[in-house]
Amino acid sequence: MTIFKFRQKASQLVRFWHQQFNSQSVLSLPSRMLITGILLFVLSVGVFFYITHKVMNGETGDWDLYIMLAIQKTHTPLLDILMTTFSNIGGPVVLTGISVGLTVKFWLRRQWIELFGLLWAAIGGSLLSLLIKAGFNRDRPPQIWAIIHDHLNTSSYPSGHVMNGVVIYGFCGYLLGRSFPRWRGVIYGGAFFLVLAIAWSRMYVGLHWPTDVLAGYATGFAWLNASILSFEIRKHREEMRRKQL
Repeated sequence: MTIFKFRQKASQLVRFWHQQFNSQSVLSLPSRMLITGILLFVLSVGVFFYITHKVMNGETGDWDLYIMLAIQKTHTPLLDILMTTFSNIGGPVVLTGISVGLTVKFWLRRQWIELFGLLWAAIGGSLLSLLIKAGFNRDRPPQIWAIIHDHLNTSSYPSGHVMNGVVIYGFCGYLLGRSFPRWRGVIYGGAFFLVLAIAWSRMYVGLHWPTDVLAGYATGFAWLNASILSFEIRKHREEMRRKQL
C-alpha cells in the first residue's frame, strides 16, 4: 500500500512539472537556456563594474597608453582605409540602416516576435549606451592619434560603436543561426570577427581607449543576452500557444 501511494504521488509530481514546462510562463523555457542567459548577463555586468572601478580609480592609464602606442606603430595606408571602413560599419548610420531594413522585412512578413526582438535590442541598446555615457565624463584619446575627426562631444566611456555593434550584429547573427542551424558556426564566427574588427578599428583610428572598448563589449554582451532571452521567452510562448490551438 505504501509503495502504491508513493508511485501515485510520484506520478502526480511528474505530471505537475510536465504541465509547468508546457505552460506559457517564463519558467517554461528549457532550464539550460534560461540559466545560461541569466549567468552570462550577470557575468557581463560584473565585468563592466570591475573595469569601471579600475578606470575611475586611475589604475588603467598606463595600460591604455601602452596599448594605444603599440597600435599606432602598426599604421599603414592600407590599414588606415580598412580600419576606417570597419569603424564606419559599426557607426550609427550603418547600424540604423540595418535595423530599419530588417524592421520593414519583419513587418511585411508579419514576423512580430522577430520585429519586437529587433526593436528591443536596437532601441534599448542605443538608449542604454547614451545613458551610461551620460554618467561618465571621460576624455577621448588626444586628437594627434585620430585618423577620423568626428568632433564627438560624448564621453569616451564606454565605446558606443562597440556596444551597439555587439548588440545589432550579435542579435542578427543569432536570428540567422536560428534559421540556418547548419551554418550556425560560420554565422557566429562571422559576427564575432566583425565586432572584433570594429573594436580594434575604434582604437586604431584613435577615438577610444582600450578600456572603452572592453566596457563596450561588456555592456553590449549583457544587453545582447537580455535581448536574446526576451526573444526566446516570447518565441516559446508563441509555440506553446499554437500547440494548444
